Amino acid sequence: MSAHAQSATAEVMTSTKLHGTLWAALTVIVWSAWPAFTRLAVTESVTPADIVLLRYGIGGLILLPVLLRLAGSMPRHAWLEGLWFALLQGAPLAMLTAQGLALAPAGHLTLSTGLMPLFTSLLCFYFLGEAISRLRKYGLALITLGALAIGGVSVASIHLDYWKGDILFVCAGMLGSVYLLRMRRSGLSAMQGAALLSVYSLLIYLPFFVLFFWESSKLTQIPVSDLLFQGFYQGVLMGALTIFSLGRSTMLLGAPAAAMSLALLPVASFLLAFFILGEVPTIFEILGAIAISLGAFLAALSARAPKPAAKIS
Repeated sequence: MSAHAQSATAEVMTSTKLHGTLWAALTVIVWSAWPAFTRLAVTESVTPADIVLLRYGIGGLILLPVLLRLAGSMPRHAWLEGLWFALLQGAPLAMLTAQGLALAPAGHLTLSTGLMPLFTSLLCFYFLGEAISRLRKYGLALITLGALAIGGVSVASIHLDYWKGDILFVCAGMLGSVYLLRMRRSGLSAMQGAALLSVYSLLIYLPFFVLFFWESSKLTQIPVSDLLFQGFYQGVLMGALTIFSLGRSTMLLGAPAAAMSLALLPVASFLLAFFILGEVPTIFEILGAIAISLGAFLAALSARAPKPAAKIS
């Protein structure tokens, strides 16, 4: 390869990493405040089921025209893949996290996003044969220790429901990790993936909500200003924007690196939970959040640039 070609390739790789990092940063910024705002909502004004409806009812409607516009160019396998996206990153995951936030402190959502690098790396190792470097092992070990520290607070807490919320967060992290892997290998663009995920979630969840959650819904009882704020944050930012930004960062950085960028959320989430909700973390929770963030940083250093995406069956 000539020097000119090598230089051009290096520039392309640098640009790809930069754009992927910016999309990942946008996701982190929006998601870092989501636990506090959602816990505030599910403990004072609406139900977890209402949160899911706002997220994918509004998000699905926003992205429905996008899906219709992209339908003609969508590969055949995308329509089945969209169902997987909705099951892994759609309403089930949102219900797990919203219900978890009704039980446990907002900062404990770290157990969902923080463990995603660990789960994703293990999936890539066992199913794709991707090696885990020594540096990444150190990072993943720190993430594990941090999660155990935060989870230990719940086990030792007099608030008996904390551990129940933590279990829901861990389950959500598992689902999200599988989604990242499928998104990376689906061959779909970030916009295609976001549109499929949101619209499928809307179509699946809306009838389910009407049948099982309509009578207990509190959406008609809260102030209009609160409804508009939650509708914007849950539906526009979380239901549409971050689905695209997460998918885009996954396509550019690869599933492990994208998941690791999300593990930078812990410290920010605990800080915002303190300022918004007045939740004061224990020393073990602070150390756990720092350990997860440091582990994510070490693991991200060892992340390799993604190979061209291949379709997953």
